[in-house]
Amino acid sequence: MAIPRLRVTSADNPSSAAAQHPNYMIYLKMEALVTMMLDQETGVPIKTVKSFLSKVPSVFTGQDLIAWIMKNLDMADLGKWPSFTTHK
Repeated sequence: MAIPRLRVTSADNPSSAAAQHPNYMIYLKMEALVTMMLDQETGVPIKTVKSFLSKVPSVFTGQDLIAWIMKNLDMADLGKWPSFTTHK
């Protein structure tokens, strides 16, 4: 898969250049989602997981992530998932 190139039209206005990137809307959506996930009170629960001989800090389980998505993003209906995974 080819990596999309940024089309720069004006060196004076970098925000207009960013807005023309093919994946700009996806990046904004991802950034908002990660910000919500990292919230100290309502975000995905982060914990330390104990492994065989060591502890792994700052992790979350897939089960915690799916539960958080279904609770915070109103994704209980499977019909809504395609709109969540596309940039339209």
